[in-house]
Amino acid sequence: MNKKILLTIISISISILLTSCVALGIREENNQNKEYNFLDSEDDVIDMGPTKGGVLRLYSTIPDTLNPILTNNIYVRDYSEFIFESLTKLDKSQKAVPVLAKSWEVSEDTLTWTFHVKEDIHWHDNMPFTAEDVEFTLNAIINSPNSSYKTNVSNITTFTVVDQKTFRIVLGTPNSFTAELMTFPILPKHYFFGEDFLTSAKNNTPIGTGPYKFSEFSPGQFVKLKSNENWWKAEQDDKALAKLPYIEEIEICLYEKTKIGSDAFQGGDIDVLTIDRSLWSKYNGRQDIVMKRYTTNNFEYIAFNLSNKILKLPEVRQAIAYAVDKTKIINDILPGEAVASDLPLMPDTWLNDTNAVFYSTDKEKARKLLEDSGWKESNGLLYKRINGANTALKLELLVNEDNSLRVKVAEEIKNQLKEIGIELTIKKQKWEDELKSLDKNRFDMVFIGCQVTSIPDLSFMYSSETGTLNLSSYSNIEVDEYLKKIMSEKNEELKKEYYLKMKELINQDLPYLGLYFYNDAVVYSKKIKGEFNPYLWNRYFDLVQWYIPIT
Repeated sequence: MNKKILLTIISISISILLTSCVALGIREENNQNKEYNFLDSEDDVIDMGPTKGGVLRLYSTIPDTLNPILTNNIYVRDYSEFIFESLTKLDKSQKAVPVLAKSWEVSEDTLTWTFHVKEDIHWHDNMPFTAEDVEFTLNAIINSPNSSYKTNVSNITTFTVVDQKTFRIVLGTPNSFTAELMTFPILPKHYFFGEDFLTSAKNNTPIGTGPYKFSEFSPGQFVKLKSNENWWKAEQDDKALAKLPYIEEIEICLYEKTKIGSDAFQGGDIDVLTIDRSLWSKYNGRQDIVMKRYTTNNFEYIAFNLSNKILKLPEVRQAIAYAVDKTKIINDILPGEAVASDLPLMPDTWLNDTNAVFYSTDKEKARKLLEDSGWKESNGLLYKRINGANTALKLELLVNEDNSLRVKVAEEIKNQLKEIGIELTIKKQKWEDELKSLDKNRFDMVFIGCQVTSIPDLSFMYSSETGTLNLSSYSNIEVDEYLKKIMSEKNEELKKEYYLKMKELINQDLPYLGLYFYNDAVVYSKKIKGEFNPYLWNRYFDLVQWYIPIT
């Protein structure tokens, strides 16, 4: 072949290759999550950007009902958000943002809330959405024996339809986070007219106002949804290249057990799956999926028994806090599986946006705290005269023996405390026995966990009046006052100021040693494109913007 011709062919080939790389590079740069990949298998397709069409396959266990107010199935509640909408929803910062509500006002005492709903919103059968649907839904929740949304409305004493686009609720006690509680799905009043809501067959043929409409339910096999071409937000997104949602059909595949669902994802039978930490190892390093972690509301902490003669001394609790190295615990035992936190406030939310740890690990400071307060070493142990008796700095940590991960972390904490002269014994108990020990106040320290609620009210742990999980029997009048102020304060800036002052008091008193929040993750098939940003209150965030490239 002529050398000049050969060089020309090579030059053209390189030019085409570089152009392709640049094009793919631009698409990758424009995608915040950078999930686009070069083609590396016969199953890959060229992603030309958002397009209408395709079927998204999701996972669920067998549903008890398709009515989100009545169900006890977490998966039904998740995918019901595609069909139904709420007055408000929580964004990633834990603030309430409007959905079906247009706006709201609250009285000075935060007892009376007036909500205005949006106009020109229709149900899937084209009937108009009104404030009467909100009233119907509130009645449905109250009259449903086991609705998971009962706590959302438990503080409401009366609710009234003012007009077709306005309704008002009155609370029993002030709650400045009431808008954050209006996240329950709204049901259509007209659809259930003349029916027994609890037993109606219509519970399994739902209609809502959301981006997807119910299509078909085959018990034990699947639930099918189709895109709602008349969705009120279908053309409101300026960035959208077509009517939203892009994906035209969702098939929820039904399985008997969670493990079967995991196997189904492994085999490519479903496209998206929420997984807990125990399953992460199955997916690490796989090139055919995307995995995104998010912080759960599962908070792990140690409660100090403040009636214990040693632990009632603040310098001991503070020394423990300085000695426990949360970063080391997470890196060595829970790599990528947890986020350190002092308090049961969700990390990276508007009230906890810095997530700064108050007690940074400092073993020298821990030792000095103990020494300066009279603890002296003898034969490898620290001693101090308390109530006239020479007392060794020996403590017991109560742990549920069936929680192997908690036991492992407890052993690490034991080793860390030994470095500053505190002798810690791990006492393992069955869960039932542990509860009895807590009930009878027979513990020094207990390693335990809780699920924090969707509103950042810390009364459950720190209130001396209403703290249902105040295991330490903590009491601080100033903290009690701040808790009340927060619940009755409308102004966000003042509310945050109260939180910061209260956090300072709590961290100084240290009735609990906060450790970390656990992470979970969502895995996505490579065939699904879009931005994946799951968070606790919305694991399918922005699903209407996802798309499946044409093959």
